[in-house]
Amino acid sequence: MTAPWWLAALMALLGLMHAAASYFYFSKEGRAWPWALAWLIFTAVCMTLLAYAPQAAVLAFLLSILAWTFWWDSIRAASTLGWVVENARQATAEVRDDTLMVRDLRNFEWLDGRNSVPRWEAREYPLGQLTAVDLFVSTWGDPRVAHLIVSFVFTDVPPLAFSIETRREQRERWSILAGFMKSYEIILIAADERDVIRVRSNVRGEQVARYRLKSTPQMRRKLLGAYVEQMNSLARRPRFYNTLLRNCTTEVVRILGAAGRRVPLDWRVLVSGYVPRYLHELGMLEDTRPFDEVAASASIVAAAQAADDSIDFWKEIRQP
Repeated sequence: MTAPWWLAALMALLGLMHAAASYFYFSKEGRAWPWALAWLIFTAVCMTLLAYAPQAAVLAFLLSILAWTFWWDSIRAASTLGWVVENARQATAEVRDDTLMVRDLRNFEWLDGRNSVPRWEAREYPLGQLTAVDLFVSTWGDPRVAHLIVSFVFTDVPPLAFSIETRREQRERWSILAGFMKSYEIILIAADERDVIRVRSNVRGEQVARYRLKSTPQMRRKLLGAYVEQMNSLARRPRFYNTLLRNCTTEVVRILGAAGRRVPLDWRVLVSGYVPRYLHELGMLEDTRPFDEVAASASIVAAAQAADDSIDFWKEIRQP
């Protein structure tokens, strides 16, 4: 009995989809091609067997699809894995008597792009001294691709910076393709700017710009509260990163929305390098000059390199 053509076509389509999925997922460990080829070869064998033993071919293929689906569904985000050192701790925080108390704040001394002297700290931030919110935009190579960091500025203490990143295990490497799958957990890092900003501007040689967000005291408190809530939520219930849907830009937009600063859906939310221009169009930046003028004066690289590891790094990168 000859199997119908549509069955072979469906088998080919599903085989290609699973080959692509396995390539994406295992690209984080350098095992992408073996898994993808295994699926392609297995699919080709099953399609060949359709002409001789169609029932056996369909049964073997179906069981493989079901086994893959069961395994995929069993993958859960975790909080206790062998993380790389910079992702070892998810910060948490609580408010006591108008003071924000942050635990496991990261303040590493970076020796180069990969090596560092780890420092995890507990810090207190007087909420009555919260004066501003800054958006840092870091680019490398393609200016359309950027990493966003939101930093809360206080009067007498260094700012509190938040960076949403992938939480990688020691055996994993970053892959934008793997980021589409359930490959990495997401982490919300609370950090000193000498760590999370300086490592980009001074150590990795990235282009870093600072934009001040327009805000009122109530809006700043609400936005900081939304970040704290998200941070504590991730500590309680880990979630997966997604290159397209849950990344450093979409999560910032989601947190802004939770704080009452809704950002309408736009393609520039997905192309993160354009986010500052989009926020400027929405009237969410404090500087109202034409955006090209705002962007031209936004770079903090020269000031950051001059300040280097100064205790007043945060003040010097904000000098006019």
